[in-house]
Amino acid sequence: MRRFGAGGDPLRPRLLGFGSVLRPKTLSTVATILVLACSHSTPSTPSTSSIAGEGPPTGIAAFTRHDRFVDAKISPKGRYLAAVSLDAGKRWLTFINLATRKLSYILKFEGETMVGDFFWANDERVIVELVQQDGSLAAPFRSGELYSIDATGRGGRMIFGYRAGGEMPAGTRMPRTEKDFALAFVLAALPSDDRHVLIESAQMRETGDRVIQLFKLDVYKGSKVFLGAGPLPLSSFLADEKGDAWAAEALDEAAREKFFYRDSKGWRDLSTLKGFSARSVPRALSGRDRCIYVEEGGEFGYELYRVNVDTGERRLIAANEQVPARNLIRDTATGQVIAVEYEPDLPTYEFLVPDHPVSQVISGLVKTYPTEHVQLMNTTQDQRKAVVQVYGDRNPGLFFLVDLETKSAVPLVETRPWIRPEAMAEMTPFHIKATDGLRIHGYFTLPQQTPAANLPPLVVLPHGGPHGVRDTWGFHPDVQLFASEGFAVLQVNYRGSGGYGRRYEEAGYRRWGNRMIQDIVDATRWMAGKGLIDGTRVCIMGGSFGGYAALQSAILAPDLFRCAIGYAGVYDLSTLVAKSDMASSPRAQALMARAIGHDEAALKAVSPVYNADKVKAAVFLIHGDKDRRAPVAQAEALRKALEAKGKAVRWLVEPKEGHGFYAEEARKRMYEQVLAFLKENTKTIQATTR
Repeated sequence: MRRFGAGGDPLRPRLLGFGSVLRPKTLSTVATILVLACSHSTPSTPSTSSIAGEGPPTGIAAFTRHDRFVDAKISPKGRYLAAVSLDAGKRWLTFINLATRKLSYILKFEGETMVGDFFWANDERVIVELVQQDGSLAAPFRSGELYSIDATGRGGRMIFGYRAGGEMPAGTRMPRTEKDFALAFVLAALPSDDRHVLIESAQMRETGDRVIQLFKLDVYKGSKVFLGAGPLPLSSFLADEKGDAWAAEALDEAAREKFFYRDSKGWRDLSTLKGFSARSVPRALSGRDRCIYVEEGGEFGYELYRVNVDTGERRLIAANEQVPARNLIRDTATGQVIAVEYEPDLPTYEFLVPDHPVSQVISGLVKTYPTEHVQLMNTTQDQRKAVVQVYGDRNPGLFFLVDLETKSAVPLVETRPWIRPEAMAEMTPFHIKATDGLRIHGYFTLPQQTPAANLPPLVVLPHGGPHGVRDTWGFHPDVQLFASEGFAVLQVNYRGSGGYGRRYEEAGYRRWGNRMIQDIVDATRWMAGKGLIDGTRVCIMGGSFGGYAALQSAILAPDLFRCAIGYAGVYDLSTLVAKSDMASSPRAQALMARAIGHDEAALKAVSPVYNADKVKAAVFLIHGDKDRRAPVAQAEALRKALEAKGKAVRWLVEPKEGHGFYAEEARKRMYEQVLAFLKENTKTIQATTR
């Protein structure tokens, strides 16, 4: 559900389960075309130069530059491959004809519009969700517009949105269609219907919590057929393998999750059906089998059931003692769940149908790359070919084109080809008991090279969110940047984080400023006690909620941290909702009431703005002037409060950035100053003798 991620010849198909090609010295023909396509200035002008005429980035820029490739999918019948690439933050879509091994077309928009996510509607036509880059806001945002085009570049047109019918790509004229003052996102393709896709839509003119509607949208003309609305405002839908949406999720007025089933009479509360309960969370549908796969958390872990909606028959198919499923892998023809992906610390799979071709391919790649993880991007309709990504903590990612019949894989392109995995640092998971006995989780990363006589300083990186978000195992540019500069890094999935089930997440409700922060402090002290880092040289940096957590940690444990860096943070919880972009949504306000409460005095008691006198650490505040989620006034208020107490504050505000810096140059400037600040404040203090 969507709510409103070496040895051998790399040119030879690799038999899964044998050998290893972690970094191909050369690429397949398709891969070479994709790499060269990145240098095209227009869809019709090929070039063989490097991107923007530059060599690979080095130093800080190697970590602040955006990924080269971020997504790749094969068409339903396997004729084309499409891949999203980036250059200086601009996203475009490259099409390769797999039969001829030739470049077919490059979709690149002029101005501020860019390619977002994309979906194959049939074997030739793609639907693109557009994102825009505001001239005064560097981070792209979803415009809610849909653009449709053939893989050959023919028939391109805006099929949904307020600019529908206008001219978009350079040199391309599109027939006009009806404008929609609404937002739309693709929910599902319709395998038996090449002309339509299923979309979710909300009217832009509505304020507050919008009603979400379902439409069948013509991918050539832009005409649409209304199929119904969600059971509650801000609903999100679940579709089966046929593209039929008959399950939904929404928040009620008290911001509690509700799940629904739709039959001929309309939407019904799922928990009222035989075989389901209030704990049943829908994860997937099978139209053929008339069943819903639901996950239920309990005292002994998380169980996945297959429940028939007509009879209520329940069958347990998978269980995990630690975490709910991260992802379900389904048979595209039947909707049957064939594998379950979990991430208690390192990601892993449970194969429910081990002899299924997709299961065999994933299992084979996991064996071939035992220190990496395998993510399925998509398959053809007949499940004979697939695109997968192999990635790890030191390897940013490598896309493969896989033949499921021969069980062979050909490398395509690397996510960040300038990164040398062997030079990166290993990410190690941990699970410890907090001081109140709750088991908390996280990861630590140690620099590869540290002088034997000196333990490394530590940077603690609390994640944002905080709810529904977690740190995961994989390649993190900021972590690897710090490690490359000699810092150890600690990432804590404190209570309240997502990924560990509802109980763990709700354990952080109304505990933002104390128990959640204490988890970070407990993990930091545990790390210092292991003798792997210098516990006297510790700093903390976080973004969004992590920015709040960094400053609140320095208040809760003033002698533990030498410096604290707040990045796009919130520092006055009493104004969080009223002065952010959540103010217009009653359900967002209700959710925040559950998470932090309404007691103004209690919120001020755990807000850094009102506790500036308790801060001993050196402070660096970083913010985007166009931040709407956490307005820059939050940082300005904390700066004023700290300076009123005689505390010097390092200050960086980027005028064109929003909630988190997006422009590569802005990111580079920020991390240059961050590294200088960290090094300045983690110097070894030399003892003096009298």
